[in-house]
Amino acid sequence: MTYVYAHLSRDEHVGPEGDRYSATEQTLLYRGRTVLYQYVDAVGVTFCTATGAPYTGGINVKGYVVKWKYDTNENGEPLSEIEPITDPQQQAEISQLLWPGPGAHRVNFW
Repeated sequence: MTYVYAHLSRDEHVGPEGDRYSATEQTLLYRGRTVLYQYVDAVGVTFCTATGAPYTGGINVKGYVVKWKYDTNENGEPLSEIEPITDPQQQAEISQLLWPGPGAHRVNFW
């Protein structure tokens, strides 16, 4: 099973309160396959409870690349075909490669 992924058209957003959000796409070679992931971080985040965090971040693993940037959508964003990574052992190994040591829980799989 695969899905079509639209790549980011811009990777940084600055809000009116000075908060900043960025998402950077990267790839990792794992067992002969290419893994697409995003490193996401935010600075100066505020929540609806009026609390905040100076920094928060994590990694969103999109999956294995099946077809890389083969077309574009109506917004001109490149499209890739992605296969989700569902095997728990592969997820654990990839998590450790992307975020070694404490904090591997910050790696999310789609």
